[in-house]
Amino acid sequence: MSNLPPPLAELVVGCVRVLIRYGCVRRDQYELLTDCALPNALKGTLASLGELRGTDTLYTVDVPATHQITVAPARGRIVVMPRLSLDRPTQRHNALELAALVSAQCQKEPG
Repeated sequence: MSNLPPPLAELVVGCVRVLIRYGCVRRDQYELLTDCALPNALKGTLASLGELRGTDTLYTVDVPATHQITVAPARGRIVVMPRLSLDRPTQRHNALELAALVSAQCQKEPG
């Protein structure tokens, strides 16, 4: 049984399922899920957005002034933690833009 709160909403962006969960009064949290492993090339694509830390198994990308992304590529899972300095509509826009980028990369080079 998961300890995560139930999703507020669920959206689909290409081949990416986006679960939106309540984080706090100033932000939601976004979970991006695919049905298969994420392609290796996605790591380089995401690294170009900000500072990459971690290993091939689990890594984070700190995208300045936007969000922090935690990626578990073998599970096809990305967790997006938006910056509190952004308003909620901008946070959602950024997360959905990331989902579109992931979907495009997965369709180009399946994991």
